[in-house]
Amino acid sequence: MRLSHKIQYLALICLAKFICIIPRKWALNLGSFVGWFGWTTGMRRDLVLSNIANARPSASSTELKAIGKQAAKNFGRTVAEFIRYGIKDRDDLLQVVKVENLSLLSDALNKGSGAILLTGHFGAWAIYFATIAMRDIPLSLLVGKQHNEKVDSFIHKIPGDRVEFITKGRTAIKVILEKLRAGRAVVMVADQHAGAGGIVVPFLGKNASTLPLPGSFSVKYKVPVFMMSGHRNEDGTHTVTISELPVPERITANEQKVAVLETYNQELGKVITERPEQYFWYHRRWREESESTENE
Repeated sequence: MRLSHKIQYLALICLAKFICIIPRKWALNLGSFVGWFGWTTGMRRDLVLSNIANARPSASSTELKAIGKQAAKNFGRTVAEFIRYGIKDRDDLLQVVKVENLSLLSDALNKGSGAILLTGHFGAWAIYFATIAMRDIPLSLLVGKQHNEKVDSFIHKIPGDRVEFITKGRTAIKVILEKLRAGRAVVMVADQHAGAGGIVVPFLGKNASTLPLPGSFSVKYKVPVFMMSGHRNEDGTHTVTISELPVPERITANEQKVAVLETYNQELGKVITERPEQYFWYHRRWREESESTENE
């Protein structure tokens, strides 16, 4: 294990223990401060401002900076909440997070074909899928692997045994299909740049390479696709809404697959536009190479 990874892991453990010792309100304020501090020191600030400007081209420099600062503070609070959920606040989560229309998802799962549950890095996304799992919805989450194995293990332990993890890679498609056939909902946080293998569709007004798996499984295996969007309320609680993704009919299977992704990006874009300060703008979502990627 590299020395830098050991230091990262030790710092994470110390921070986690401290966050769980102090009262919840203090912990959220601390998370907000850490996010603000990162913003003040310029951590990925240029990238964040560029991303926000792509989505809101008419916004002034002052407006862009205000959104970026609040988004950084929101991310800090989200990290604090996620850590506390795994160690201290698990039993309180059902009171903190309200889930609307959960019956839509449970009814679909009762039919036995599973479901795709799409979401994005919005609000406190890290605790939303965990809350749904606590409401007796069998979930499997598609995740990437952290470079630091100790940190990766720590993160995976937080949701407990109610959430299964599917690691992105060559075997992911086979595992996803197995989970769907077992009647589980597979969660995909699909708002990151998908590279050359993605499908280019509009996102917040600009083309972006998007994860093709939701469209592929929806069309090939007739799996229903749902959207999970949540936001932080002023009183510190959260509201999460489940909705079935309205996908228009298309002539060919490929067009239908693209339509799934177009609809997802469009619906997520509406959520972000309404509360841009609660979105995680730190990904390099739009890249030049995505402009030349062909739809598959």
